[in-house]
Amino acid sequence: MRSIALLLLLVGFFIGCGGNTNKTSQTTLQSTDSATIVGNDRDDHGCIGSAGYTWSELRQECVRPFEAGRRMVSVTDPDATTCAYMLFSTDSLQVELFLPDREKSEILDRRNLPAGGYAWNVEDGDTFNVRKSAQGWIIERRGTTLYKQE
Repeated sequence: MRSIALLLLLVGFFIGCGGNTNKTSQTTLQSTDSATIVGNDRDDHGCIGSAGYTWSELRQECVRPFEAGRRMVSVTDPDATTCAYMLFSTDSLQVELFLPDREKSEILDRRNLPAGGYAWNVEDGDTFNVRKSAQGWIIERRGTTLYKQE
């Protein structure tokens, strides 16, 4: 009789503990699921950063610069592991720059060059300058080439 009572007591104890453990596990899973779900990192515009999307002010939509834009590699740091991207408007009147060291993109306007051709920049003179050279597209700042087309 004693062994049956002891057995029932142990079974009740394990069942009771098991129920609490499951509730704790479920609560833990529920509270961490939203933090660990891939693609659960939408920004203010609804772009999913973990999937490579970022907001394009120029196109007013989420884009993947590495698919929609032109890839530009660093000239000043040959060992750079990141690159820049240029995204032109459909009419080519503006270009949006996605630079690795900036959180926000920059939009430059097309301007006629005195010698012919075009450059994209902002009138204040201290911004980036985009133009096409004999070797391809380049991004400059204050006369120094920073990025070139790969």
